[in-house]
Amino acid sequence: SQSVSQSVSQHNVTFSENDNLIIKGNNLIALASLLKRYEGKVKCIYIDPPYNTGNDSFGYNDRFNHSTWLVFMKNRLELAKRLLSDDGIIFVQIDNSPSSINESPEFGYILVLMDEIFGRKNYVTTFTWKKKGNSSNTKDDIGTITESILMYSRKIESIEVNLQEYKRKYKYTDEEGMEYNLEEPLKTNSGEYERKTMKFEIKTPYGNFLPPKAKRWTLGKEKVEEIIKKGKYVVKDNKIYIKKYSTDYKKGEYKLYNNLLLKHSSLKGAKGELSKLGFQREKFSSPKPEILIKRIFEISTQPDDLVLDFYLGSGTTAAVAHKMGRRYIGIEQMDYIEEIAVERLKKVVDGEQGGISKIVGWQGGGSFVYCELKENGQKLIDSILSSDEKSIDEIKEKIFSDDRIVPYITKQELEKVDKNFLNLKLEEKKKLLIDLVDKNKLYINYSDIDNEEYDISKEEKQFNDSFYKDVK
Repeated sequence: SQSVSQSVSQHNVTFSENDNLIIKGNNLIALASLLKRYEGKVKCIYIDPPYNTGNDSFGYNDRFNHSTWLVFMKNRLELAKRLLSDDGIIFVQIDNSPSSINESPEFGYILVLMDEIFGRKNYVTTFTWKKKGNSSNTKDDIGTITESILMYSRKIESIEVNLQEYKRKYKYTDEEGMEYNLEEPLKTNSGEYERKTMKFEIKTPYGNFLPPKAKRWTLGKEKVEEIIKKGKYVVKDNKIYIKKYSTDYKKGEYKLYNNLLLKHSSLKGAKGELSKLGFQREKFSSPKPEILIKRIFEISTQPDDLVLDFYLGSGTTAAVAHKMGRRYIGIEQMDYIEEIAVERLKKVVDGEQGGISKIVGWQGGGSFVYCELKENGQKLIDSILSSDEKSIDEIKEKIFSDDRIVPYITKQELEKVDKNFLNLKLEEKKKLLIDLVDKNKLYINYSDIDNEEYDISKEEKQFNDSFYKDVK
């Protein structure tokens, strides 16, 4: 399906391929609307969805029952897969806390769901992010201080993960100008490493050395003798140190990423970033820090790659993408998208110096397009308000057969409306139906853009035509 977008921009009513896009609306419908232009073109997807822990961290209904939550995620992840390029990667962040009914967390279930949708062979790793320093546990509870980030590829054989973290720093320089570090060649002597062949005497012109008790050498006898012969060692403070040049490191000049994210700020740090930008930190219970998203983009993308977040929340993903020179699409259905995410991106364009700005040398610039999926629920709501006892049942059946609404009504919502509906007072019936229509917002399909009933402006038509018709 393709939905009409209502562009809020006062300056630009056409869409170009390089525009960054922020969309307000139901993310399932928005994802489907993106397919014509972006199918197979997104390099990285990062989402931080409602965790089903009962925390209402996004203003969404964060108290789904287990099966409803999985269906909710499945529908969106299937569309997300279609948007990913063959060398694309998706990251799904999930809380490790118990579910909303104090059962096991959804982590294991979302893992199985990701296996089903993306394939077990396309699983890459699970990152563990330390979100706070101390747990708030009681004597009867083990505190949770981490969250998990699942990493899956679209096609494992096509991806190129950027493993380089940072160039090694060297402390010393030899007489030929070659840089090196000094490392003591010792390792704890336990378990599989308890090898007698690694416990021998190292003989040098400056003295002989044995490994201390409970430790062993990290190098074999032949390798050590070769090092001594070449003079690639130093003796100081009655200890022997090996000179390690860049060629001596198995991984070369760069240290590599691992899946432990222990020093990437925290929930408290992320809230601090929002506060410094002038936003209410209480609005979000679990925002993510910019440095965490920066690491994810470093691993999975290059400048000018397209990234997507369809649970945009406070806008961190888009802000980091903008500062790092990635193109981006952000989707959020909650009203705070205008007052927080959009305003935050305006500050980014103006060159704000919070988050990762100083690290990446951000000075401002660039642009983004903000638009909304155009709603059309008011006409149906008006018909409910003006209905009588005879017509209210007909309207109910019309709502339940409307394919713009039915896919987004949960089983619980259906049961709530159906239960004793005939026995309710007219005003109670109206309230139930209005809540259903209002919550599952109706949007106008692109195929109806010329329908005069919807009162679509010339500028809105021009924007939508540029988005859909100009796609090759």
